[in-house]
Amino acid sequence: MNLKTCLVILNVVVWIVVFGCSNAAQIQTPEKIGEKDRLNLITGAKATAVVNKLHGRTVTTGGDVIAEYGRGRKDLLYITDYTDREKAKKSFNLMIEKMRAAKGGPFTHLMPINKYNGNVYMAIGMGSVHYIIWSENYLLWLQTDQPFGTTLPPRLLALYPA
Repeated sequence: MNLKTCLVILNVVVWIVVFGCSNAAQIQTPEKIGEKDRLNLITGAKATAVVNKLHGRTVTTGGDVIAEYGRGRKDLLYITDYTDREKAKKSFNLMIEKMRAAKGGPFTHLMPINKYNGNVYMAIGMGSVHYIIWSENYLLWLQTDQPFGTTLPPRLLALYPA
């Protein structure tokens, strides 16, 4: 193989590594939340498509993960990785604003959990409790039927301090 061919191959490999790999592969999820084990992980374009479909429009960055916990009635953890913390915080605030303004939407009783300094809200809807969490570059949404009350699961907080 000549030098030119080697450089072309190297260039292709660099492009694949730099642009072909989603930051979703780096998003960590707890192996267990409360009493439920993680049984499935959806990443990449599939996770992004699910999140965007839930919202009826493009809302994600492409760095998305959805973790499913438990059998039967599953807990769902949605995580979006933003390029910087300000973009994540802006998206968090916008989501809270829209949820507050929605009359007759699927979520009610939206309230901040004060011990997390405005970085965590909880709401009730669709038969579950929902926690909306901002942690640095990440925006998280936990849908659960476990009795966490106003305390986030420790394994989740260890990865994503609020």
